[in-house]
Parts: sequence; structure tokens; C-alpha cells
Amino acid sequence: MKTGKIFYTILNTRIGRLGIIWRKERSVIKILEIILPRLLIYSIRKDYSGILPGKNKIVEKIAKKIKTYIGGKELRFNLKYLDLSRLGRFQRKVLMLVYKIPKGKVKTYGEIARQLRIPKGARAVGQALAKNPFPIIIPCHRVIKSDGSLGGFKGNPELKKKLLESEMLDISVIFQ
Repeated sequence: MKTGKIFYTILNTRIGRLGIIWRKERSVIKILEIILPRLLIYSIRKDYSGILPGKNKIVEKIAKKIKTYIGGKELRFNLKYLDLSRLGRFQRKVLMLVYKIPKGKVKTYGEIARQLRIPKGARAVGQALAKNPFPIIIPCHRVIKSDGSLGGFKGNPELKKKLLESEMLDISVIFQ
């Protein structure tokens, strides 16, 4: 990981408290991770020793956009603020494809794998998404199983369902 102090910002949303883990190097802000409600305090303590609470105008704007998005508005996030350096090549490819899935649409793990020209790579896609450090910004909740079931989501499929419903998707009719 690069040098520089690591900070966190907590925001209250209608799906629970989220954490934004970030660092500032010189004048550059990089988001390291978005932590979902169920994992918030545990992850901050376990993964980021010495982390400090922090405030920053750019991070505050990103937090506001996340709240607005969770409130049901479609927003595109600027990826230049994400620290993609910790991602492997395959995971980066998967996340960039998933980033392009528009609000109100879903794709299956298999569809993503076929787009990457890995016809039997659905499981690998699922594993890459399970380690998505930027949920919400990179909407991995829009990827579901081929049978129409939701699949995993950071150990909280109910949260995945809430996010899809916040996009006005009736998940009971996705495949009808």
C-alpha cells in the first residue's frame, strides 16, 4: 500500500451506516474502500490499524453522491478517486465491466464472464466481485445468478436486495 495517513468518513444512509476509507497524498485523494453496514466497525478496526477520522471536501462530495444514489437517483461516480492499484488485472477488468451496467439493469455472473471471453468463468467473476472494494460506486449488486437468485453480497444478500429495490427494480420479475 502507498504511504500517507489513512482516514475514514462515516455516513448515515437509508440502508445503514457506510464507511469511506481514504488517504490523501500531497493533494490527491484516493478512496481505498467503501465498507458496507454489516462490516463497518469490524473492518475498520481489523484492516486499518492507526486509522483516523477525517474530513475532506472531495470525500464529503463523494459521500453526498452515495447518499443520493442510495436514495434512488442514478449517478455516475468519477473513478479517478478510486485507488485501483491494489486490484489484480482480472478483477479490474471485471469491475470496469460491472461499472458500466446501468441503473435498473442486471447481468449475470456468466454474462460478465462471456464478455471477458471466459465462457466458464462465472465463478471467477463472482470471486472478483466478492472482493470489490468499492461497492455502490462499482455496482456489483447489479450482478446476479443465472437462475435469477441474487447470489452473495459481502455476506449480506438482504442489502443487495435493498439496493436493487432502491433502483426501482422489482427483483421478483427480473427474468420474466
